[in-house]
Amino acid sequence: MRSRAAGAGVVLAVTAGLAGLAVVTLGLTTPLRPTATTAPVAASDSVTVAAYPSIVDHCYIEGMIPHHEQALELSELVLDAGGVRERTRALAEFIVVDQSTEIGTMRAWQDAWTRAIPAGGDTAGHAGHDAAAGGIPTGCGDHSDHSAMKGMATPGQLAELGAAEGAEADRLFLELMIVHHEGALEMATAAVTEGSNAFVRTSGKHVLVEQDREIAAMTALLAEAP
Repeated sequence: MRSRAAGAGVVLAVTAGLAGLAVVTLGLTTPLRPTATTAPVAASDSVTVAAYPSIVDHCYIEGMIPHHEQALELSELVLDAGGVRERTRALAEFIVVDQSTEIGTMRAWQDAWTRAIPAGGDTAGHAGHDAAAGGIPTGCGDHSDHSAMKGMATPGQLAELGAAEGAEADRLFLELMIVHHEGALEMATAAVTEGSNAFVRTSGKHVLVEQDREIAAMTALLAEAP
């Protein structure tokens, strides 16, 4: 308990800064509702189009939330195991704090995007939106099953990690999380190179930088394992 609290304290400043950045970005990209004295911007205006999430933006958030949720599950499993190295535990604690913050911010953005859709769901002219479906982008596939996403651990692998202790739990966690992070890097690359929303691109850049560092740290920990 004491070490988990210490790990959370180490990353408090990092996560607070990330949350603050998301709040600033929200003000930059959420479309303003027209008032009696402000005429709506033409739908062909590139700034207005970018204000609403494209299919790429929407699908990044739809996929990254459950992807992060499994990272939390993997981390909690290794934190509950006995005999795990302190450096591995500290890394798992960091992932819990960092990705919990990201999940909360992404869910807030989903809500903001939904509330920003004009009355009647009319997003005509905004590429990637289906007005008949309430203005929410379509084309992400079946969201009921995220197990096919890149890097996701199988139920069997999760059960194996949950039953492991000591060096075996340490090793399994690192191996599974490296693959998991590699899947997230692929998703984030698409968000940065193809996304149009400022928050989505900023979130993707954070994932690219942070999870690449964590992969390097986990690879080193695996090499040092007895």
